[in-house]
Amino acid sequence: MPLADDDDDKWVYRPHTAAKHEVLGKYLTPWVNKLTSYNLAADNPNKIRVVDCFAGRGSYVDTDSTEPIDLESVSTPAEIPGSPQLILDRLTNRADQFDSAECVFIEANSTNYETLSETIAGTTGYADNISIRCEHGEFQNTVLDVVETLDGSDCPTFFFIDPFGFSSLDYDVVAKIGSTPQFEFLITFMSRDMNRFLESEDHEEALNTVFGNETWREEIGEYDSTNWVPLVEYYTDRLEANGPDETFEYMISEPETTQTIYYLVYGTNHPEGLRTMREVMSYCGTGKFAYAPKQPEYDRNQARLFGGGDETKQFLQDRFEEYIVTFDKLVETCTEERRYQDATEADYREALRELEQEGAVDIQRITSKETGIQGSDLIDFHDSTEFMG
Repeated sequence: MPLADDDDDKWVYRPHTAAKHEVLGKYLTPWVNKLTSYNLAADNPNKIRVVDCFAGRGSYVDTDSTEPIDLESVSTPAEIPGSPQLILDRLTNRADQFDSAECVFIEANSTNYETLSETIAGTTGYADNISIRCEHGEFQNTVLDVVETLDGSDCPTFFFIDPFGFSSLDYDVVAKIGSTPQFEFLITFMSRDMNRFLESEDHEEALNTVFGNETWREEIGEYDSTNWVPLVEYYTDRLEANGPDETFEYMISEPETTQTIYYLVYGTNHPEGLRTMREVMSYCGTGKFAYAPKQPEYDRNQARLFGGGDETKQFLQDRFEEYIVTFDKLVETCTEERRYQDATEADYREALRELEQEGAVDIQRITSKETGIQGSDLIDFHDSTEFMG
């Protein structure tokens, strides 16, 4: 029998939980920075919202060989705090950048909801311009009230969708969120659990709900129990068909084995969102967009040791040889076309600096000063006949 969502065994803080929270916590800071700047530039009300769709208890009962993410500003009665406090903490750290922020914490399980409400009521130190609303209800129903009532027009909203298992991951709801302007999401896609029940008739309806159709098994094609990549890639393709314009995957495995537990799937409608999350994920975990301690191919230090500088330089010369291009557009294009390559924004900047020293490019610094490279700085690859910016 599967454990109930309020069973204490489900509320142990494990290494994969910390890996997931690292990504969430590190993304919220640049998300606030960029979206509040956008609000001000567009003369919109300077408001943001974060919805934790499976907020749980707001606390864990024990840890398993790992430490929870540190809270810098918020104090909480929970000895081992959860995602709601992490969200409050990271927003508080940037509270001077927005007029108001709304945090919505949704939990379906009655016991967990009661603990969540008590824990959040006892949490202090978050900024005065942050409001909190705890909602008792199913994700599918409660979150649609937010989506359909607000239609994305009132403020940028980030949805953290982190269920136990997969039966609550409704494709139609997620696609609706993802297709809404100013909405972004980060999903826990439980590929290991799905693999376990792929052939189970009892789970057929739940899997149909996840993928939004009844033909997913035939359409995945290349999927097998030793290669889970087609499963998540099929899911992200399905989302992009009716939901967000862009998605990105981050793999999380067991700390002591090579077994993948789940993927974090990010969705956005803006290239800048993809660029930012990709940068965050590149610096989280063990490297190469993953937390996989026992898989050498995801060892960041190993990747840096062998490097990719010459390959990156050659790509830039081949891809942009006919263009004068702004640095922002260059990074946006590379993010799209080399999505899962190791190179980060800093690597592109260093490659351009070396190309400039070699006389292969000229850089007109508009945003930067002296030797910096950023923003609207123009990169001329000498054979340029067109402008890209």
